[in-house]
Amino acid sequence: MTTNTAAKAAPTPTASLPRLRSAAVLSALGLIPAVVLTVLVVASSDRFARCLTYGDYYTDCSSVSGDQLGWALAVAGLALVFVLAVPDRARRVKELRTAGLCVQLFAELTFLSMLLSNA
Repeated sequence: MTTNTAAKAAPTPTASLPRLRSAAVLSALGLIPAVVLTVLVVASSDRFARCLTYGDYYTDCSSVSGDQLGWALAVAGLALVFVLAVPDRARRVKELRTAGLCVQLFAELTFLSMLLSNA
């Protein structure tokens, strides 16, 4: 009777837990080529050409500040660390990692959309 109680007290890790960690890492690594492609799209726009030619005096070159971009990346990085740092034996570990992964993906998409808004 005591062995059943001990088995219920300590949750066993499921097969999807390592997948959430690897999804978070792959999402963070996938941000690098996404940023490169976004910068290429922005660099090929007419607005960028006007900003390069005339500078900030005649056109509004950036609608997003560097602080906003930095905060979006910081939130994505902290969410990645959170997903990687949640221990396997924590209570509700799957829900915690899923929430952290969702926050990370949302922050990365926010960062990319802010970059793309400069096009």
